[in-house]
Amino acid sequence: MSELTVTEWLEEIKDAKKREKDFRKDGAEILEIYSNKKQTPFNILFSNTDTALPALFSEVPRPIVKRRYKDNDPMGKAVAEAAQRVLEYLIDTDVDDYDKFECSMQDATIDGLLPGRGVTSVKYESEGDWETVCTDSRKWDRVLFGYATKWSKVPWVAYEEYLDKEEATRLFENKANKLTFVEGEEDEEDNKENKDQGYKRTTQVYQIWDKTDRKIKYISPNYKEGFLRVDDDPLGLTGFFNCPKPLQFVAKSNDLLPTALYTIYEEQAKELNRIQRRLTRVIEAIKVRGCYNGALGEEIEKILKEDDNALVPTDNASALMEGGFDKNIWLLPVSELVTVAQQLMVARESCKIVIYEITGISDIVRGQSKASETLGAQKIKEAWGTMRLKRPQKEVQRYALDTMRLMLDIAVKNFSEKTWAKMTGLPYSTAEEKAQAQKIVQIAQMQQLPPSPTVQQAQMVLQKPSWPDVLAILKDNYSRSYRIDIETNSTIDVEATEDKQLVGEFMNAMAQFMNGMGPLIEKGVMPFPAAKAMMLAIVKRYRFGRDVEDELSQMQEPKPQSSPEQEKAMKEFQQAQERFKQEQQKFQQEKQQAQEQFMQEGNKLKIDKAQLDFVKKLAEMEQRHREEIANIKQNTNQMEMEASLKALLERHKSDIRSMLDKQVARMQKKAA
Repeated sequence: MSELTVTEWLEEIKDAKKREKDFRKDGAEILEIYSNKKQTPFNILFSNTDTALPALFSEVPRPIVKRRYKDNDPMGKAVAEAAQRVLEYLIDTDVDDYDKFECSMQDATIDGLLPGRGVTSVKYESEGDWETVCTDSRKWDRVLFGYATKWSKVPWVAYEEYLDKEEATRLFENKANKLTFVEGEEDEEDNKENKDQGYKRTTQVYQIWDKTDRKIKYISPNYKEGFLRVDDDPLGLTGFFNCPKPLQFVAKSNDLLPTALYTIYEEQAKELNRIQRRLTRVIEAIKVRGCYNGALGEEIEKILKEDDNALVPTDNASALMEGGFDKNIWLLPVSELVTVAQQLMVARESCKIVIYEITGISDIVRGQSKASETLGAQKIKEAWGTMRLKRPQKEVQRYALDTMRLMLDIAVKNFSEKTWAKMTGLPYSTAEEKAQAQKIVQIAQMQQLPPSPTVQQAQMVLQKPSWPDVLAILKDNYSRSYRIDIETNSTIDVEATEDKQLVGEFMNAMAQFMNGMGPLIEKGVMPFPAAKAMMLAIVKRYRFGRDVEDELSQMQEPKPQSSPEQEKAMKEFQQAQERFKQEQQKFQQEKQQAQEQFMQEGNKLKIDKAQLDFVKKLAEMEQRHREEIANIKQNTNQMEMEASLKALLERHKSDIRSMLDKQVARMQKKAA
């Protein structure tokens, strides 16, 4: 169904309302009975609903996001932890102007119990850097569905809304001026008589989520020129619709039309009301009425006005002596009325029992039991009474889980990386931090730099999960379903006494198991993996959740106990090992001291040898210079000899200075 005109869409909506005509009529009447607008004599509907509501939903379920498989998957664990923290934040956070998750769940449960269908939509809101996903309770008769026999085949979902002029202008701009605004929140044709009644002026608009082309279309019965607005898919959900499968307690196959629970026992409820009306009239008729002898009128009147144990004097003693009060007072018979009233009470109780059998609300669920019954009989009644409630309880849990999955899906598709980091508080690295760490590590590898705190910190950042990797898995529908599994805990508030009894039974069962299996495991008769599997099977019978099961599954096989001789030998071995360790440490210290002393002696010998070489070279240089001086004296005159000696002396000084500088530099280098 695609490319329909506004007129064709209005016909589709009209057909949807026609299909649900009886459902909507019954739902309105049921709500009037529940709210006692019809002055019901015996409002069994209110009683049953008020009893079933806390039995179906009494506390907010907690999301449980785990790795689908228990293998070593650090990234899967990181993805599961991030998803769980986001869901915990979204269902616990109270934001003004938005429905709380708990209120939406309770509204849907009440609508499922009364009219027969509860619907909750999920929406994404953002303002600046702030983002959130919240629920929106939909009125039971303001949601329409395209014809289908299975939820997966529903072609479209339409929400009937009533917008004021300001909201219509914000959504539709200039087209809002062509809409007709009337008082109240009813169809225009049905609302003409309600004008000037003080209601807010609104216009009727249908928001249609068309799955065929994944677009959202706005139409109005009083604007047939075209669509008011058409938006592309804003959420990108796998199933497109922004609401889970509606909450319905009457299970059907191949039929999505809701059925109210009250219609199942409506005839019995009407019979109960007829019995109650008759009983009321009979009780009203049971009155002490009659007449008395007029001659004794004053005396009888005085007697009736006196208190207990009062004696009244009389002047008509002779009349009283003849017949007494029995002969002078005549009462209307009421024994027949009393018998009828008793029979009506029995019939009323019988009718109530039939209703309880139909609905599954037994006397044990109501907290009522007979003192004469044994404990075993009461437990049997409790077990069978609560069994009828297990299916609707699972339906509420399914609805809560589907809603949470939608909320997570919307958060994954729309939340930014910064929002995920702020909501969860997890120390995962961002894209910028990861890129910077990769750059530092690459530079260190290219330049072959030695390890440094900066490089080590960058390597740690790369080893930890990063938000880009985590969000990449979350945004991939298939990868997310492969890696993690989303569940919820129970939506039922278990009483403290039942919880304590459960813990006591579990501890007794575990004590018996350990006492019986412990010796077998120690002797090797029972393999430890088999015993652990049996223990986990026992734990699963109790409501402790997957956390306890996960921790117990990590138990390791105990080490075999040793004999006293083995313990003594082990102790001696440990002492010998400790002495060896001490001797090894002492040897290492002595070795280090010897190495340091050897280095010092070696450096000293090197310095002495260098000094000897220097003195030797200096002596050779002086001998050569003396020979040159002698040759000069023989071959030159006095003046030439003085000049030559002066030049030779300068050269000799320069050579000695050069040798000293080189020797000092060499010694400094060796010392370093």
